[in-house]
Amino acid sequence: MKYKSIKRFFLYVLIGATSLFIISCKQDDQVVSKKITVGVLLGFSGTGSQNAIETKAALDICLEDVNAYVQRNGLDATVELYYEDTKSDTTEAKIKAQTLIDKGVSVIIGPYTSSEAKAVKSIVDASKVLLVSHSAVSTALAIPSDNLLRFVPCDTYQAEAMNVMFLSDSIKAIIPVVRNDLWSNSLIEATTNEFENSGGAIISQQKFEPGTTDFSSVISGVKSGIVTATNLYGADKIAIYLISYADGTGFLEAMHDANLSDYIKIYGASAFAQSASLTENAVASAYAVNTTLQCPVFGFDEAASNIYEPIQTRIEAEIGKRASIYALAAYDILWTTVIAALTQQAQPDFEAFKAHFIETAGDYYGATGRAELDENGDRKHVFYDFWTIGNENGIYTWQLSAKYNTTDHFLRKY
Repeated sequence: MKYKSIKRFFLYVLIGATSLFIISCKQDDQVVSKKITVGVLLGFSGTGSQNAIETKAALDICLEDVNAYVQRNGLDATVELYYEDTKSDTTEAKIKAQTLIDKGVSVIIGPYTSSEAKAVKSIVDASKVLLVSHSAVSTALAIPSDNLLRFVPCDTYQAEAMNVMFLSDSIKAIIPVVRNDLWSNSLIEATTNEFENSGGAIISQQKFEPGTTDFSSVISGVKSGIVTATNLYGADKIAIYLISYADGTGFLEAMHDANLSDYIKIYGASAFAQSASLTENAVASAYAVNTTLQCPVFGFDEAASNIYEPIQTRIEAEIGKRASIYALAAYDILWTTVIAALTQQAQPDFEAFKAHFIETAGDYYGATGRAELDENGDRKHVFYDFWTIGNENGIYTWQLSAKYNTTDHFLRKY
């Protein structure tokens, strides 16, 4: 079956029972018969396991929506997802990426970490396959004209948001505690540039290796940094800046066990925001409350709540909790892929498809808001949500504390 040319193609996607959103594609496209196969790289074990569970739920729901649209409109198209487990490991990610390419996919969603994305990038660049990450945010991956696109912002935006929060809280010096990996190292570099350009100081930076469980040497360095920074600026003007994944919980517990001051503010980073590992640890959570821990993360566009809330309801019914924005970014990637495939001319070469995908993303407004990409193929329009830990009747939960808009540079505290 071949579809007639249409002057303007509108895709209406019914979400839940009440919400409707519209995606528009360029004029004079032609919808043709398609078999659309999409690969997915997720780390179902290791660092990425929490993300893998929620992202798979979001993608499975999206596949239901896509297939319902195809069937409802009588389109001669099929959409299939192939999942591969990277085990949150760079070597395994490369192996599984090649497995997906061998299956004939032209688009791969994922992987979760920036280190995995960097490892896979060389393979997709050589194989003419589009890698579209829902969560890899390292500044080191902001490269124009490569085959890695990101529906998440480059961490230069997170560094900007974090610096604005530091200034708002009158922080004059930070003691960084940094996981030694690609993402963490690029984020501390970007944040240091922002903070120092604003007159801030970096004191006694500490690093720890992935997999660390004994933080004693890090704690020793932090103790020394607190003494130095307090003497120079005063205790109310200094903070610890923790860049970690879920392993940040172990650091906070170690800080508590070392009887370090709980009046020194602690700030975290996006990979620790809303971490279940923290709220499940009463000792670390209590310490986080006392130090007013705040973590920024790529945030939801409140104007898109009529789109993402019904999806969140379905995800929560599936996995028992709401998903992070990264899972919803994967949902939007899959829809964009399907729209681009349906509206692309038959048998395009790779560069033509890539250009059409980017153009389609520019027209797309979905669960995470506007998906337009910048010159590096990264998300252009960004909000950051700051999350803190609260204690409600003995139950620790993540609570929204502030929102930052990188377009107008406005920080709104709640």
